[in-house]
Amino acid sequence: MKLRKTMLTVATLAVTAASALTITGTAAATTDPSGGAWNHVFTSHDRTARIYVQEYNDVIKACDISANGKPVSLDVYIGKKSFDPRYSVTVKGDKGKCVTHSASQGGKYNLPKGRTILLEFSGNGPGSHNVTGAVFTSR
Repeated sequence: MKLRKTMLTVATLAVTAASALTITGTAAATTDPSGGAWNHVFTSHDRTARIYVQEYNDVIKACDISANGKPVSLDVYIGKKSFDPRYSVTVKGDKGKCVTHSASQGGKYNLPKGRTILLEFSGNGPGSHNVTGAVFTSR
């Protein structure tokens, strides 16, 4: 009888601990309004553009967060900046609009694993001199 109570107590503690870890892990993730969990959220210096990143599956979501009427532009580079980005994204300027690409689309959207990825983006359209840079590692 005593062994049975001990085993029940141990099982209860294990379930409680697992639940606490699960809740903590979910709460620590950054969530955008559509409910996705993101490893990184980058906002442009002038607060006109926001980029969401999931390192696994190379999900990159570019969003216009300003009503300035200008498009968001994003260039994605492997390693350091070069003359040719791996790919570019333009979000036609409307606050709340987003464009998402991921490895599941294949080709240029499937980023090499374990490499540094450089993002350069602006909410003032392509060719803007007000560019924000951000870096993450593809997993």
